[in-house]
Amino acid sequence: MGQPTFNSIQPRTRFQLHTSTPGRMYYEVKQIGDASYPLSENKDTTIPRSERLLFEQQISIRPSAHFKNRNRLQYCLNDALVPLDSSQQDGTIVFEGSPPFTLTLSIKNIAASHINKQTITVPTNMWRLNLPSYSFTSIGPHLVTLETVTDSSGCEQAALDPLHRSIWIDIAETAAIIPFEKREDICVGDVTQFQLEGIPPWSITYYSSFLSLHLMTDVLR
Repeated sequence: MGQPTFNSIQPRTRFQLHTSTPGRMYYEVKQIGDASYPLSENKDTTIPRSERLLFEQQISIRPSAHFKNRNRLQYCLNDALVPLDSSQQDGTIVFEGSPPFTLTLSIKNIAASHINKQTITVPTNMWRLNLPSYSFTSIGPHLVTLETVTDSSGCEQAALDPLHRSIWIDIAETAAIIPFEKREDICVGDVTQFQLEGIPPWSITYYSSFLSLHLMTDVLR
């Protein structure tokens, strides 16, 4: 990467190491001079390679984490926060650093203004949201945010990307149909009303019987 020259008036000195690129760096003392034998007069004289001072430095990347994409997730009321479709990558978190990682994330229920924090140990550089102990107890939007991440290097975490440190999860009410009144017998001309729960449009399959049994499906919006 270069052959810098360092000067010192003391028998000990420090010099700046290269830490901008992660990996293994090697440092080799190629020449040395003093007041009696200045380098400016001995530019072509180098220390034999077998006698040179050599040391190395391991530079670890600062741990960080971000969501692979920002697609909104869809769950139903009382669902657990586990992957619903193995073929999708939504909700996947990508880590940089040296595994295993320790991740702290928060799940904010916007409607209830309640925040739940979870700490997970991740053994690999990629992990999909999978928290079977957490269930959605109310409908509406929830915000999942990556709070902190550490790895085995002991380095302080890098600044998390504000655009990719959180995703939204929409919780829908479970589809249901509930009669307004409990009547076993209905007379000719009577109108029976039902309450629909969930997100329109609804597909409703029902049976009607008059001399014969028929299966019917209506779509209500």
